[in-house]
Amino acid sequence: MGKKELKVAFLLALRSLQRGSRSSVILTILIVGMCFTNMIFLPSLFNGIEQSITSQLVDYEVGNVLVSPELGSGNQYVTNLSDTLGLINGMPGVERATPHISEGATLKYRDRILGVSVRAITPDDEKYVSPLYTKMIAGNYLGNTDTGEVIIGKPVAGNPAIRQEDEYQPSLGGVRVGDSITIDYANGYTKNYVVKGIYSTGWTEADSAVYVSWTDMEQVLGHQPLDYADDITVKTAPGYSEDFVKDELTSYGVSDQVQTTGDLLAKSLGTAFQSFAIINLVSLIVSIIITTVVLFIVITIKTLNSRKQIGILKAIGVDKEVIMHSYGFQVMILAVLGIILGIILTSLLAVYMALHPIVTPAWSATLYLTPMDLFTNSLILFIAAMVAGYVPAYQVSREDIQSAMRA
Repeated sequence: MGKKELKVAFLLALRSLQRGSRSSVILTILIVGMCFTNMIFLPSLFNGIEQSITSQLVDYEVGNVLVSPELGSGNQYVTNLSDTLGLINGMPGVERATPHISEGATLKYRDRILGVSVRAITPDDEKYVSPLYTKMIAGNYLGNTDTGEVIIGKPVAGNPAIRQEDEYQPSLGGVRVGDSITIDYANGYTKNYVVKGIYSTGWTEADSAVYVSWTDMEQVLGHQPLDYADDITVKTAPGYSEDFVKDELTSYGVSDQVQTTGDLLAKSLGTAFQSFAIINLVSLIVSIIITTVVLFIVITIKTLNSRKQIGILKAIGVDKEVIMHSYGFQVMILAVLGIILGIILTSLLAVYMALHPIVTPAWSATLYLTPMDLFTNSLILFIAAMVAGYVPAYQVSREDIQSAMRA
């Protein structure tokens, strides 16, 4: 077909939509838009959950790369800490490396007793690796030389207005900044601390912990300097991948176990993320089938009701290819308008959920949308719509003039 025939087909399509039922056109566009939204909403939500979990693990648990004691070495800790940190921090691709060590302990405040994990950090270095210092909701963050001071998570502090038997999670019943609490460590060391700050990250593991400075933990464990750690978290510099830094650590002779966030997620949440992918695929297939069937029915009914008109067009010399493409253009117009509506609806949902995310004790989720997601889903839906529209159009356009006129 030439440009002239395609232009005629397009004009016939526009005229047919203009003179047809407006309510049918609007409903068809709405259906396509809702199918697009359904195609992309659930996968984007699951991607948002996955991104949230990954981000919180990186921010508050393992960094981009985690250095832990080598398996089978018999070592409980990463040893020669100062030398190892100096080596890692001097490598290309490393923003900062910082050690962590945790001790089991019991908190006491008035008549409340609570078991927690006390995490020791180097506060100044931790700022490069974790945004914990930005999550203070009361008081101040720790300093490198602070001793006898702690920062605690909001769930640990508790709410004085909630009775102990009504609490979702055990707490100290309403500790405030400046209050004194007692910590009994598992090694028998007991010490009184002043609450310097209260934080809330939205990540349960971090919010259920208590943080002290590395200097304070040296006093608790009786090692000065404390030259070992449970692990070292590494923040990658902008422009460098986790795998690159992992390979660098290995090549520079870091003998401890080195794992990226991806390695750790594959071990702990790999099955869950695979389940998300299966659900996403099922959602996509169902949405495509629904859209294809709906558009097939709409165009089939439209062509059947227009068989006499098609016969007249053939009788006056309009080529059957032009007639077929005119219905194809109608489907194309309806699909494009529906996809645009779907993109608008999805974008509005994404903005709303960014302002009001789904929050649970373990994670918070928003819609994670990328331009590639929008383009891919739009293309898939457009192709499905074209297939659904051209099949009945092809069948009817092949009828002879007499059969079409008798319809």
